[in-house]
Amino acid sequence: MNEIQLSDLSLGRHIAQGSQGRIIELADHPGTVVKLYRTRELGLVDGRALAELVRIRGLVESEGLQVDHFAAWPHTVVLDGLRTAGFLMQRVAEPFLAGFGPTTSLAELGLLVNTGDVQQPGVYERVLLMRALAAVMDALHRQGLVLGDLSPRNIAWSVSPVPRVMLLDCDGIRPAGEDGVLPPADTRGWEDPSNAGRPPTADSDRFKLALTIARVLTGNRNAAPALRPDLGFAGEAGILVGPLTRLMDQAAGPPGLRPTASQWATVLDVRSPWAGAAAPMAPPARPPMPPPMPPAMRSRGPSPSGEILRPFRRPR
Repeated sequence: MNEIQLSDLSLGRHIAQGSQGRIIELADHPGTVVKLYRTRELGLVDGRALAELVRIRGLVESEGLQVDHFAAWPHTVVLDGLRTAGFLMQRVAEPFLAGFGPTTSLAELGLLVNTGDVQQPGVYERVLLMRALAAVMDALHRQGLVLGDLSPRNIAWSVSPVPRVMLLDCDGIRPAGEDGVLPPADTRGWEDPSNAGRPPTADSDRFKLALTIARVLTGNRNAAPALRPDLGFAGEAGILVGPLTRLMDQAAGPPGLRPTASQWATVLDVRSPWAGAAAPMAPPARPPMPPPMPPAMRSRGPSPSGEILRPFRRPR
């Protein structure tokens, strides 16, 4: 297993904090950060679930891209003695940062819903951003994983060089029907009402995806499938109104009948029929992979076998 002791890390400055923990850069490896769980969370952390996310990291891909291109996925478990203290992950790259005066911060999904100081992408780019999110979620579902807490704070976005997304807080991802690293969380206002108080499922993921698409494409933080969001796009974007409205109506229906992430990705893939809306889009380029971890940060034990399990299941 990939693991390292907290005492072996050279911690740098704190760069972010949330309800579960702090994000700290490594002083000697600036491309890597550590998430350390808060004291109150440590007793709830399931170390086996985190180790499983690390184990399957090399097996997760979307449309031929490895996981590091679309997710800040845990790659090393951080131990404090025998206790799981957190994990290492890649630092989110510059294209996913937004400027706020003299400072920069992650370009979170919420910036596409709440008016702010960041230059807003147009309808065309928003459509392709949502297509990218749907494709990533489809990849997770095909591999027996659920995203869980899809919210405006755990998805980053960029339109350079092409519209794409980056999953954050990936320790919330879990095999369907399995316990996660921490008890499941739901961001207020972004829940699936039919799944309240229950573990996340692929179906609750599908509802949250529809909710996200409705809000990002309209810019309305209160938009929801059941409220018939205003998708009356002008010009060539109008070709999407009918198909999107039908999927929204379906998403507002009972659980079990909601559109899959694959269906959303198909409808939102407008690069060919909507060529006049912007400069022609080249096929998504494969960004360079992050450099390999230095020897001191590699696993001290045997490497994963690479055995593919669908759906993923942890050994009992």
